[in-house]
Amino acid sequence: MALSAPVGFASSDLVYQENFSGTALGSDWHTYITSKAANGWPWNTNGSGGSTPGGPYNADYDVPSQVSVSNGTLDLTAIRQSISGVNQGGTAQTFPVTSGAVSSYGNFEFNGGYLQISMKAPSGDGAWPGLWLMPGNGAGSGDNFELDIQEGGFTGSGPADQNFSWHLHGPSGWVGDTIDSGIDLTAGFHTYGIYWDPGKSITWYLDGKQMAQVTSAQVAIPDEPMQLMMNNGVANSNASGWHTALDSSTPSSMQMQIDQVQLYQKAGSGDTVTGANVSPQTISSTSTTPSTTQPAVTQPAVTQPAVTQPAVTQPAVTQVAASPATGIEHTGDAITLTVGFNRAVTVTGTPALSLNDGGTASYVGGSGTNALTFRTTVAPTDTNTSALAITGANLPSGASIKDASGIAANLSGAVKTFSGLQIDPVLPAVTQATASPGTGTEHVGDAVTLTLGFNEAVAVSGTPTLSLNNGATATYVGGSGTGALNFRTTVASTDTNTSALAITGVNLPNGASIKDASGVAANLAGAVKTFSGLHVATSSTAPSTPTTTPTTPTTPATPTTPPSIAPVLTIADPTLNVSGLGGTVDLGVKVTTTDPNDVVTVKVTGLPRYERITDKLDGKTFAGKNITLTAAQVDSGLTLQSNYKGAAHPVATLTLTATAKDPVTGAVATASPRTIAVTDPRPAATTTSPRVIAQTDHEHAPATSLGSSVTRGLALLHEHKNLVAGPTTTFAPRNSAVADHPLATGTATASLASQSFAVLNQYLAGHSGHVDPGQIVASLSNGANWNHDSYLTRPQH
Repeated sequence: MALSAPVGFASSDLVYQENFSGTALGSDWHTYITSKAANGWPWNTNGSGGSTPGGPYNADYDVPSQVSVSNGTLDLTAIRQSISGVNQGGTAQTFPVTSGAVSSYGNFEFNGGYLQISMKAPSGDGAWPGLWLMPGNGAGSGDNFELDIQEGGFTGSGPADQNFSWHLHGPSGWVGDTIDSGIDLTAGFHTYGIYWDPGKSITWYLDGKQMAQVTSAQVAIPDEPMQLMMNNGVANSNASGWHTALDSSTPSSMQMQIDQVQLYQKAGSGDTVTGANVSPQTISSTSTTPSTTQPAVTQPAVTQPAVTQPAVTQPAVTQVAASPATGIEHTGDAITLTVGFNRAVTVTGTPALSLNDGGTASYVGGSGTNALTFRTTVAPTDTNTSALAITGANLPSGASIKDASGIAANLSGAVKTFSGLQIDPVLPAVTQATASPGTGTEHVGDAVTLTLGFNEAVAVSGTPTLSLNNGATATYVGGSGTGALNFRTTVASTDTNTSALAITGVNLPNGASIKDASGVAANLAGAVKTFSGLHVATSSTAPSTPTTTPTTPTTPATPTTPPSIAPVLTIADPTLNVSGLGGTVDLGVKVTTTDPNDVVTVKVTGLPRYERITDKLDGKTFAGKNITLTAAQVDSGLTLQSNYKGAAHPVATLTLTATAKDPVTGAVATASPRTIAVTDPRPAATTTSPRVIAQTDHEHAPATSLGSSVTRGLALLHEHKNLVAGPTTTFAPRNSAVADHPLATGTATASLASQSFAVLNQYLAGHSGHVDPGQIVASLSNGANWNHDSYLTRPQH
């Protein structure tokens, strides 16, 4: 696209222009990245003309072959083709993308002025087009500045293809931001510009619209010749979180196109340029026709309105910063928010900023400058938020923010989210203390568990203890990472008798701590409590000599076993449906305990023989009417599979009971049983005749068909031959059509059944090493019923 003079400049101020005409790259450009510190040599070269920034985020290596000129356009093309290069550490590395870059080092360099570039940005995950300046050959020394006119592909305020990202890196730090431009910058050519006043300020523009500005009051501004670099970079997965990254969706080829570069400098400004290729317009001294030279003479007057245009533009917010910028702030912590403008503004009244935590930041200073300061203090009533954000600017009771001309500032740019700056107003604290047992008299050897409840989850390091009024100490035993910590004490003969056990304090010996997830120490004052009705008796009064015939002495009470804490069983849905013929459903069961020392198990009863349960911990499958699972198996996730092949809608009620056992004392605590009703609806894809349905539902078949039934019995025994020798609670779901076995009557059929079990006898003897005669006898005693479940659900070894 043809560029015109920017606002404030005339066409006569043009000093450098590159239109990329012809089919070859002009002599002003190198096909590699370089800088003053590299003395003009390619960065991280592979010896074949290649270069790259080579940092941990770069997926591309740039080579001359990916740079071309055609139809008035410079094309820098990135392709998904691996190439050997060198990274920032000087180590050989294979890069997944081959791309192109150019630089003007030593040929075109400038210090000050208005630079504008017409570019069509590439689109695709990982695309990282860059227009940037670094010290040129005419600079003093080193790479002490980097000015990013535009870096595409950054994530944050809007879609990556719409984001305008600018930065200035200098010896005193860096500033920058990502702004949602509201337009797709990859859909066509757009003009990216900067106005650079050396040592004073830099202003960024997109299509002539001001996007940002920094001054020497905020950060050092370069005042030395800079060179222009343009590269079609690609970001790797290390950049995820702040930039799109190369992935399977990234196009095989991405093209960055530049069709024009222009530099404008005003005469007498002191700005300098090396490689100027446009001469300023002058009045010809040989002209004899005054009228022909008149346009050049009057040209400045024609452009004068454009020169004064910036003076009437609206003042606006260009950037917002927070201090601290990251971290977790709590009740009482102060946060300073600085709002930067494109020019000095004057404040009247007390403007304020609305925040997403429910708080407000009030104006504290900066009137007369281009940076206003606001401050907020986290209050206990504020909302917990993972990223503090300014949601709006308020001007209550006639407050105003205006420039020197009295024009009100545009405050829409003040809306911003500060990623990484969290607000956590709640300080962790003990909210309750309980004892188990809660009442009664505890004797020597009895254990008492004391639980401290907190208003949020806390983490424990070391071994905290509780001081007790009987002279003993309760030691921490578990609960870190939850909102309840457990301590335990065992009554000793040296303890003091007390009518009401009490916690008198919390101790954190040897660097022990109790903190929340953000590292804030918990307030433990709430742990002090007296448990009325909980007595401690460590001695008894010696009996006096009896004056009468003594009665039979009372048998001393056996000390109670220290209690265990009942686990909590959670069921997501007590009513489930599962399709037969191999359908599955997640049981949604979890079990938790506040005592990590307890051994927790869950017993499942009521599982019908056509259903199986498989855990996700190790893939084990369980069957039978009474199953016991470990807590780890339960919490890994349980899947129920139904192999029901009938036509009815059976409902199985599973009863789950969680039990915790103290491995030291043997004390057992059992939670209340929970139930899950599992309905097996009719399989939609199954069609069977009434006779087959009757058989699978255990109805009696006519005697004339029993011979066929026994034949199927023999087939069934062969089908299950691989299941007999293995563990009874681990096997693959069976797909046999004979899920429920028909009954047969008649002497001949019974004989055939006996033959079937003889075959089973031979198989067991040959494959499992021995046979259980009791099983065979039990099976034969059923006559023609030949029910195989009796041996399939019992150990065969």
